[in-house]
Amino acid sequence: MGSSIYPITTSPIKSIQRGSVASQTTITISAVDTSKTFVRSFSTGASGTASISGNESGTLSPTSNQIAGTGGGLAQAGTFPTMTGTRSFSGGTTNLKVAKNGVVLTNSTTLTSTGACNYEVVEYN
Repeated sequence: MGSSIYPITTSPIKSIQRGSVASQTTITISAVDTSKTFVRSFSTGASGTASISGNESGTLSPTSNQIAGTGGGLAQAGTFPTMTGTRSFSGGTTNLKVAKNGVVLTNSTTLTSTGACNYEVVEYN
């Protein structure tokens, strides 16, 4: 006995509407039957700060080793040193927050978002 495949001649999905928003807003969509629709949303917002740390090494050389200027009628000359070595940097605090944004189907033609997110409205037959 083998397996049988029964092809679906019609799709159970009537329509799919997708989009994204950058902030809290109201979104107008094509009318759907709310009793045959579900909405999926994916938060894309985040906020906060991140600390930094690391090292940078190499040689810093002046493009010209001479400076000249006048002060009180006297010419002054000096040189810039070439700096070789490693410089370290660090600081700040990490305080990252993942936003929990999404959309709600308010009525048959309106979604309301709480913030930045992608959304998908699926209506089935």
